[in-house]
Amino acid sequence: MKRALQITYRGMETSEALNEHIRDHAEKLEQFFDGIVGCHVVVDEPHRHKHQGNHFRVRVDLHVPGKDLVAARDPDEHAAHEDPYQAVTDAFEAVRRQLQHYTGAMHAHHRHG
Repeated sequence: MKRALQITYRGMETSEALNEHIRDHAEKLEQFFDGIVGCHVVVDEPHRHKHQGNHFRVRVDLHVPGKDLVAARDPDEHAAHEDPYQAVTDAFEAVRRQLQHYTGAMHAHHRHG
């Protein structure tokens, strides 16, 4: 990603492999819409349970002109997020849908403006 991509880990070690996974998703978003101003991804492992698998929470803050798009995937909502890669993928898919709405509204505004 050409623009500022920030990755923050909370409650867990930094993972270069997960960083690469996040960068891939961020680059795909940028190919979809090149007006992205910045992107901040937070990967959080809030509760480490010995008996259950670890659950991951991922939040993507995407900054575009005039708007901030936020997608969060919480383990309480999605029990499948014992896999941090899947949590990242789901969060990026959610923010991409928001970005599609944003760009659709932007194009509609320009057509009718």
